[in-house]
Amino acid sequence: MRNNGKQKILLSYSAFVLLPLLLIMSYLMTAARDRYQSVSVLLVKKVADTAVTEASGLSALLGVANTSSEDSNILKEYISSRDMVEKLDQQLNLRAAFIQKDDPIFSLAKDATVEELVEYYNQRVKVYLDEKTMMLNVSSQGFSPAFSLKLNQAILAQSDRFINGISNSIALEQQKFAQHQLTEATVQLHQARDNLLKYQNEHRTFDPETQAKAVATLVAALQSNLAQLTTEERTLLAYLNPQSAQVIALRSQIEAVKKQINDENAKLTSSSNAKLNKEVADFEALKAQVNFSTDLYKISLASLEKSRLEASKKLKKLVVIATPRLAEDALYPRRTYISVTAFILLNILFGIGLLIHSIIREHRE
Repeated sequence: MRNNGKQKILLSYSAFVLLPLLLIMSYLMTAARDRYQSVSVLLVKKVADTAVTEASGLSALLGVANTSSEDSNILKEYISSRDMVEKLDQQLNLRAAFIQKDDPIFSLAKDATVEELVEYYNQRVKVYLDEKTMMLNVSSQGFSPAFSLKLNQAILAQSDRFINGISNSIALEQQKFAQHQLTEATVQLHQARDNLLKYQNEHRTFDPETQAKAVATLVAALQSNLAQLTTEERTLLAYLNPQSAQVIALRSQIEAVKKQINDENAKLTSSSNAKLNKEVADFEALKAQVNFSTDLYKISLASLEKSRLEASKKLKKLVVIATPRLAEDALYPRRTYISVTAFILLNILFGIGLLIHSIIREHRE
């Protein structure tokens, strides 16, 4: 009975462990195609130089302080994205390169959908991010050394275009907005100046305020003269007859001065639209608009220059630390590793099955 039990276990072990293991090893040795790997190391760096306070060694050399984790993570996601896969498929025909008729397990299915192509691509292209240095390690696998190299080089080229496109678009948007503000400020300034010149030409005056000050000065002088003449009149009346020729002449002179004072005051304040008080108010409003537009133009011009400087600081470039090389040895599939792993798993499964069988048999007995 014991011999029969041992024979059954041996047969079961051969059927469930040795035979599958033999099939797996036979497939790996005969049908599985060699896959070659090409590796590159990337770094996203800002173009503008910034002060590196506590950097030394490789970090200072590569400018790691100018590299953000956000940029590296964005590039990592882009390399694994469907957009990248579609562009690479158009450029390299990924489907044809990933399909191997004799190796259905490790190759892409002939009727694979886009989603399946993206999934398979991410199995063959691995991106690792070093959180300390922010460097990206990009490894690509292919069924030939030449294709693995071409694939890695194409990934680098697309990544460089992507980084340049993002930084340039941000810079252009900032400069476009600042340029738009400057254009509007320039138009507003020209309009304000044209309005001021038109007002000066229509009223034939350069500065109504200066003119008003001159009139006010003249009125003050006339009033002083009037006061002097009035005093002189009182002096004459003290010893002359009011009907005397000298008094009459002086009074005529006083009336002329009064009339001139009234005429000059009428130029300054009146309900008429042509008076200086309204001209000064209108002129000051136009002048204030010109000053405001000039200040706005200066601010817009400074903002444009600042946006250009800020945009240059935000420009980024892709630095290739290690260029991809042509592989000489096939690293995949790892036949020994797969065989040993399969042997261990099959033994574990067989042991679990044997344990379940023993438990069931004991319950039956």
